[in-house]
Amino acid sequence: MNQFVKKASSKISKLSDEQILGIIDTQASELRLRNLALENSYIGYMLVQNDGTVVYMNRQAVLLIPSYKRKKYSNTAIRKVVLDDGLLAFMETCLIDSKPAQSNVFEFDDPGAGKRYINCMTLRPKDFEGVLFTFSDVSYFHRFKEEFRKNESLASMTTMAAGVAHEIKNPLTSISIYLQLLDRELEKKGSVDKNTADKFLSVVKEEVDRINSIAVDFLFAVKPMSVNLEKMNINDIVEKVVKVVAPELKEKGIALDLRLATSMPNVMIDSALMKQVVLNLVKNAMQAMEICPTNACGKAAKEKRIAMTSYIDGEYVALSVADTGCGMTEEQMEKIFEPYFTTKSNGTGLGLTVLFKIMKELSGDVNVHSTLGMGSEFVIRVPIPKDERFRISFGNDPS
Repeated sequence: MNQFVKKASSKISKLSDEQILGIIDTQASELRLRNLALENSYIGYMLVQNDGTVVYMNRQAVLLIPSYKRKKYSNTAIRKVVLDDGLLAFMETCLIDSKPAQSNVFEFDDPGAGKRYINCMTLRPKDFEGVLFTFSDVSYFHRFKEEFRKNESLASMTTMAAGVAHEIKNPLTSISIYLQLLDRELEKKGSVDKNTADKFLSVVKEEVDRINSIAVDFLFAVKPMSVNLEKMNINDIVEKVVKVVAPELKEKGIALDLRLATSMPNVMIDSALMKQVVLNLVKNAMQAMEICPTNACGKAAKEKRIAMTSYIDGEYVALSVADTGCGMTEEQMEKIFEPYFTTKSNGTGLGLTVLFKIMKELSGDVNVHSTLGMGSEFVIRVPIPKDERFRISFGNDPS
């Protein structure tokens, strides 16, 4: 209510019928203009009382969010208006919370336009016991982000192609040298015995195998991944990997600390790809301790140990894999995910590049923390689906 109306209402007993009608007409005209602006806005508006009753919902809100078809939406319970469970859970949480403003992006399937991304923002207006929800279509920005990701992938592919040429050059040079040496032996003696031939050809075979390994890793790194997402508990993946590597860990004298959080939410992951990620991290940790013997860093001998820890990190499920190897320098950490960068004598330098690519495909990320002489820690994070976040916030049991 504006100041003029407040002032007029306090003196209504002193006003004539004509003056009162004039005030009503003025307010009705202002209300029509406001409704005209709201009904023709590109932003969806929904005003909801704290008890979950929808007071107002404009036409654009009906178009933007999945909603039940009704003749009118005012004075209706929000559960009889909003059709999507994830959005409904978010809105009901906002009605309970006292936070002045919140925001979340929701993905909806539109039969006519494909996937749409709608940003829902909240505001608690003054002099109203409830929340104003606004809805805006941000699909364009998501498509732009996807296009940027594709261009970034193309640039990465170009870098890796150049790396392949460089990496293949070395084994090809070795093959050429040893074939020339074999040819000289043949020129000198007219023939070579099996042992001499085997000596040269074994090197050639090793280098051919190395070229094949480079080609296979490159193809895996650049080809589009077939991702089959399903809701899973990341702890189940970790436990499967541990069963696979346990004998090798025991043989190498590496202790394993497994600290998996209970009541972990499910996340959308590809079981095979995530298993590859976790296995890659464990193998890296094992190799880090192989190239750095327990007393190699100029310090007293220390126990070889890998710690695997799962936990909830805000809106993400996280898995940490830490080792007691030699660690890395700042320069090494900056390059660790670059194609063909490796600290191993027999590595192709694409393992962590592939790992990084998989995590991006799963909408997650990977980070590394390392101290030279102490060890390294890799942390992967996968976003928790919205319905699982609300389950956690309300403390419901997943079953």
